[in-house]
Amino acid sequence: MKQLLVEANLKNINLVEEFIATATDIPQDKRSTALIIATEVFDNIAEHAILVENTGISLAASKLFFPRLCFSYTSSNFDNLLRALKKTQPHFDSQAQRYRGFGLLMTRNLARKVRYCHSPARSNIIVYL
Repeated sequence: MKQLLVEANLKNINLVEEFIATATDIPQDKRSTALIIATEVFDNIAEHAILVENTGISLAASKLFFPRLCFSYTSSNFDNLLRALKKTQPHFDSQAQRYRGFGLLMTRNLARKVRYCHSPARSNIIVYL
């Protein structure tokens, strides 16, 4: 299992990309899919999660039966993500002047399975490729 611990800041997206490019547990035929999903999930966490002070995002790549990515972080608003999963449809946000909601849909469609787990200590997004 390969692991990356990174600050939840969009300037670090290149570290996520490099991690995906070099993770040996991600098969070559799944690497593009993993890259799209990893950058989208990282972007969503960095933009929307309210992280507990001095914590970052842990990203692990492993393969048990299927290759998977696990994002782990400590957030005080993980329930907002769970609500967004249930109700957000792709739409144009006139205030932000951009389309929104495609990332969650794209991640769900590209992945074999996505699990969202939350405990008081950690929030986890596990993506099976």
